[in-house]
Amino acid sequence: MKLIESDTCYRLTSVFAPSDVGMYSAFPNEDKFFHSYWDTCREQFAKKFLYDSYGFFLSIDRENLESAPTFIRFCENILTVKKPSRFYLCDVPNVIFIKPASFWKKCYMRRSLYSLLCRLGIYCHKGDSFENYLLGHVDETKNNKIDLAYEFARKTQGAVLRFFGGFNQYVGEGPNFYEYFPEKHGWVEEFKSKPMDYVKSVLIHDDNSSPKLFDKSLFLS
Repeated sequence: MKLIESDTCYRLTSVFAPSDVGMYSAFPNEDKFFHSYWDTCREQFAKKFLYDSYGFFLSIDRENLESAPTFIRFCENILTVKKPSRFYLCDVPNVIFIKPASFWKKCYMRRSLYSLLCRLGIYCHKGDSFENYLLGHVDETKNNKIDLAYEFARKTQGAVLRFFGGFNQYVGEGPNFYEYFPEKHGWVEEFKSKPMDYVKSVLIHDDNSSPKLFDKSLFLS
């Protein structure tokens, strides 16, 4: 099933076309004729991807346009997101526009994870195991371009499992943004190499989330 909608086309000028795969460009409003700068650094992008953001552009492999949307939909199906993210074509062939589900936008840590999942999904091709990509169990010999997004899944596996087990309400300290410096305290910095006691203390159960894939007995509160 194709997930990218073609009835609306978001436009960028060639001057602002991305130089590589996995770049983000914030889109703060509904103006479809919008020129934006691109961020390779997710920490820089985090300062622009806010709770009231309309969406963002993502540069992807033009030969595999549906990979990231399919992976995000897989993740949202686990979480039983009622109004899932939507994806649109752009006038630049290797760019799609993403309107994230409100589930992701309401919390900074969810937005940080979402940007990682989008980048991870770029390399999850047809026939690959979604579960393996989500948990970082990827055979790197089959991919000639392994992104750091894979590392997040390996280093934060306990938090990933807990999040997708329904404990996805983040109650830790929020980020401190500085005008001229990128934010370095996203999902990876928060959860890599942290003991599960800490993970459990900051990821608590969300009563509005009822995941359907993982066994909740693995995520004792």
